[in-house]
Amino acid sequence: MTGYDATLPRSEADVVIVGGGIAGCALAYHLAMAGTDVLLLERGSINREASGTNAGSFHLQLAIHQLSGKGTAADHDRLLADARLSLEADRLWDKLSGELDGDLGVHRTGGWMVAETEDQLRTLYEKHELEEQAGIETEVVTGAALRSRAPYLAGNLLGATYCPAEGHANPLVVAPLYAKRAQEAGATIATGVEVTGIDRQPDSAGGRFVIRTSGGDLRAHRVVNCAGAWSGRLADMVGLRFPVRSEGLHVNVSERRPRMFEPMIQHIGRRLTLKQTEVGTFIIGGGWPTGTSTHRRYPTLWSSAAGNLAVALDVVPTLADVRIVRTWSGVIVFTDDFSPIVGESEQVPGFFACVASTGFTFSPLLARQLAERMLDPATASGFPQRYSLDRVSH
Repeated sequence: MTGYDATLPRSEADVVIVGGGIAGCALAYHLAMAGTDVLLLERGSINREASGTNAGSFHLQLAIHQLSGKGTAADHDRLLADARLSLEADRLWDKLSGELDGDLGVHRTGGWMVAETEDQLRTLYEKHELEEQAGIETEVVTGAALRSRAPYLAGNLLGATYCPAEGHANPLVVAPLYAKRAQEAGATIATGVEVTGIDRQPDSAGGRFVIRTSGGDLRAHRVVNCAGAWSGRLADMVGLRFPVRSEGLHVNVSERRPRMFEPMIQHIGRRLTLKQTEVGTFIIGGGWPTGTSTHRRYPTLWSSAAGNLAVALDVVPTLADVRIVRTWSGVIVFTDDFSPIVGESEQVPGFFACVASTGFTFSPLLARQLAERMLDPATASGFPQRYSLDRVSH
């Protein structure tokens, strides 16, 4: 369903989750499995936005979108914490297909992150030290050793970091399977319902929030903002300001070719993720921006797609005669301070959020941690202060 005229299946719930991507569906699953009364609202269709339009990469190495440009020393504590979070997320993904009883298309291919300049190579060495401290297995490979191990990479690359645990999953099936298991556990999912406003009623016995939607009004004791790129708009409805911005991004898919390489390939200084799938197609992404969004969708631009492909060719020149057969635009959310937004607001009790830039990798873990916090706040571990919903004031 893509319209916004569906009616609400009921008029009240204990927990209302807004957003039907991987974060919202995973949270609904964990809460419903514990017997919580959950209603998930999605204005379009489940997995239609960022969670279903990304390339499905597992980012265990510290990547370009996590770097502030100030150097790893300046961001040491945050980057080390992010690396440890990556390792914990990796352990969750290892068991997720079994937990959800379904094939998520998880493939551990290993991954290279390449450097073209001396500064980029220095960054690889610096972040390797952080990854090693966090317990992530990586190694920096240069010169003849790199040519021998990865002959498909361009000869002018100065070096690359290899991480054997990296890989990918199928972004088309993960959130829908979470949603299916959530419904089986008793959660209600309503698609085609857009949230237009949230009124706070802290003294009301019927619920602390009245949620205005395109399908009618809804009362809830707790609200969780899992709206990703649109989370800032939802926060505004309760008087909070989230440090978020969003960008449209391109993903390109090629024709099938015989196996050229197995590992995922990323770039430490330029936007690129590149992988060859099990059926032989190449998926080329990395966050190349698209034009301005219209009607909630981002357009595909040839200039951006061409720029993305040019970086891929600079890194793997043998792709030159491979034909692109499909391109699309998704969306990604960034936080201004490079930290997730997870937990409960102190300024607006009962209002929660689960928003992360590296959402496909981190969201299953953050959603599970948030569920634990919501179910038993007295014993569950709290979130770092830098995750706070209240860290930016109007």
